[in-house]
Order: sequence, then structure tokens, then C-alpha cells
Amino acid sequence: MKESLRQILRRHAGSLAERLATELATRSGTRYQKLDHSVLSLRCHKLVEALIRSALESPEHLGEYVGRVADCRLGEGFELEELQRALRLLEVHAWRVVAAESSPDSLRSNLASLNTAMGFARDELARAGQARAYAIAASRPAVAPERGNASTRG
Repeated sequence: MKESLRQILRRHAGSLAERLATELATRSGTRYQKLDHSVLSLRCHKLVEALIRSALESPEHLGEYVGRVADCRLGEGFELEELQRALRLLEVHAWRVVAAESSPDSLRSNLASLNTAMGFARDELARAGQARAYAIAASRPAVAPERGNASTRG
């Protein structure tokens, strides 16, 4: 039986979200570790739901969601690397589930759809990180270029 990416992800949504939340919470030195588990779990469930909607509607949906969330999380003080790790963990776990659960005739299309959605999400995450870096740089006072110091004069 040919099963769609959406059906597979829907069936495993809870376990994907909880596994993601658990792995993020156990990563020492991150803001995820400091979050209340119920908050982190809810955020992970919303991320998985965005992936499912991506499979149902359009691969860009996950990217749009990740872009909005990344802007918020970066504003909360999360590091770009933390957000990248969360997205990468979701991708790895979803990929394994889809590869294991897809029929031979749907495997290629299911993985291609998953990879496309994750690609849009990575692009939006990079855009959000770059925008944040530019905003930080723009908020710093301008430094006049040096006109030379004692070691470069005469």
C-alpha cells in the first residue's frame, strides 16, 4: 500500500515531538535545557505539526513557520546553533521514520518531499540568523578607522 508522507508523519507525530523535546532538553548548556519541559514539548509538537502541514499543503509551509519562530527565538536569546540543532534532529528522526515506514513505491517521493520541506526550513533559518547578525552589527556604534599607529608610521 502506498502511504503518503503526511500519513506517516501524522501517525508518528507524538513520538517525533517527544523524542525531539527529550533530546533538546538533555543537551547541556543550551536554552532548551532551561525551558520547562511542557513548554519545550509544546514547541516541538508545533514544529512537527508544521512539517505535517508542509507535507499536506506546500513544502514552503515549514520554512515559513521556522522563519517566524526563529525570529522569536533569536530575540529570546537562543543561539542560531541551537535552532539549527533542533531542526537537524527533527530532520534525522523524521527521515528515519519515513524511510522505515514508506513502501518501496513511495519511498523516493516521500523522502524527496521531506528533503524539500527541510531545505526550505534551513533556508529560512539561515535568513533569520543573518538578519539577526545584521541587526546586532547595525546597533553597534561605528568605529572610526585607525589612521595608523606607532608601528606603521614613518
